[in-house]
Amino acid sequence: MRLSGRASLLAAAVFVSTLSASGQTQAVTIPFPRRGSAAVGLTNGPMRIESVILKGRPVTHLMLDASSSIIVARRHRNDRTLLRWVFRVANSGRRDWHARIRVRVYSADDRLLASNDREGEVNARDWKDQITVWTRIRTLDYPRADHLRIEASFFPG
Repeated sequence: MRLSGRASLLAAAVFVSTLSASGQTQAVTIPFPRRGSAAVGLTNGPMRIESVILKGRPVTHLMLDASSSIIVARRHRNDRTLLRWVFRVANSGRRDWHARIRVRVYSADDRLLASNDREGEVNARDWKDQITVWTRIRTLDYPRADHLRIEASFFPG
């Protein structure tokens, strides 16, 4: 009986430690990546979100056309660009993990320009995986983008 009581206490301690590591939300603010990748550096247990690459930037001449002419500006004022935030993630653990990543794009005066989130699973011992989050931003607001807030919630799969 005593052995099973100790085993129960050990199992409960392991369960509580797993709960404390899972379900945590972490956040980081980074400069808006104009080119290349940007370091993110969020970790929880075996899960890491290492970096992000921005894809789908608007074409520069479209932004100039949209702001240079009144007629064109009326037509393009509310045009939106679909941005793809490709996060490089890794899982060094023995179990699959999930991460819900939220991206918020802000201007220099902290005005929210775009926001979205997505959940992805990263298989156990997968050192090179990715989770993509899509956001829509007004094309005319893209040059005003200054920084992003990245929040990630981690939990075992």
